[in-house]
Amino acid sequence: MFHNKLITLTILSTACLLTAAQLSVNLSKAELPSTVVPILPIKEETTTITPSTTTPSTTTTPTSTTPSTTTTTTTTTTTTTEKPTTTTAAPITTTTAAPITSTTPAPKPYPEPEIGTWNSSCIMVRMAVQLNFTYETKDNKTAYGLYNIPKDAKVEDNSCLSNSTQNLQVNWGPANAQHIMLLQFDRVNKTTNMTMMMFTLPLMSDNFPNAKENQTIQLIYRGGIFTAPTQMSYHCTRPQVFNVTETIGNTKIVGTVKVHDVQTEAFRSANATGFATARDCDSSETPDVVPIAVGIALVALIIIVLVSYLCARHRSTSRGYMSF
Repeated sequence: MFHNKLITLTILSTACLLTAAQLSVNLSKAELPSTVVPILPIKEETTTITPSTTTPSTTTTPTSTTPSTTTTTTTTTTTTTEKPTTTTAAPITTTTAAPITSTTPAPKPYPEPEIGTWNSSCIMVRMAVQLNFTYETKDNKTAYGLYNIPKDAKVEDNSCLSNSTQNLQVNWGPANAQHIMLLQFDRVNKTTNMTMMMFTLPLMSDNFPNAKENQTIQLIYRGGIFTAPTQMSYHCTRPQVFNVTETIGNTKIVGTVKVHDVQTEAFRSANATGFATARDCDSSETPDVVPIAVGIALVALIIIVLVSYLCARHRSTSRGYMSF
């Protein structure tokens, strides 16, 4: 029995010595880290060997105890608490640029014609005249044109010998491109009126730059207008518009002639000055006998009503006396 215990102790001692030697070898070959972490002091463990009390037949074999080294690494973690940063954004001011307005000047309206006065020994005319017509352009298209008869046009010719028809011709423009306005008046049954207006217009580049070259427009009005009794003039302020054709016999309308502030007088005496008494276009042509007749009828009706009333009253009064 004792022999077996001795063998067991011997084996344990040998195992402990081998383990210590192996541990020493392993530590000697270990590589130290580049960053040395300070090692806190370790409290040494005190091993107290209490002698065993055995019987005299018991042999005590000392046990070799190898102290174990414990390495404690304390890692200090630093926690950084960032203060919340409050950023107040400056208000963004959006500036809207005003839109760039491209101002295109509106086309100017065509001016109104000026009033001209033309006088001969037998005809006197005062009016403003504007023509509106179609013409052919250089690219063979149809265009619309406006043209005002100038107030400084000159009387070129007149015809005063006839007792039924008289003419007045007005010219303007260059000598090689004369512009003409011809007016004709007729007298029938002691009444005069204008029966024709004819205009001849060479389309010059100054006024019609897009017109086909060497183009001449002829516009004719045929009718009966500006009517007035003989020895009186015709007067009308408001605008009047009349259709015009290319020739006298043609019925195709190619434009209009507009006149305003008109006063005309034909078949004048040779020594007349100024216009005779005017008949206005908006005046009433009702003869004076009509209002006189209406007035007489109203007076007669009043008399009849009055007489009827008196007779009826007289009868009612007579009956009252008889009943009494």
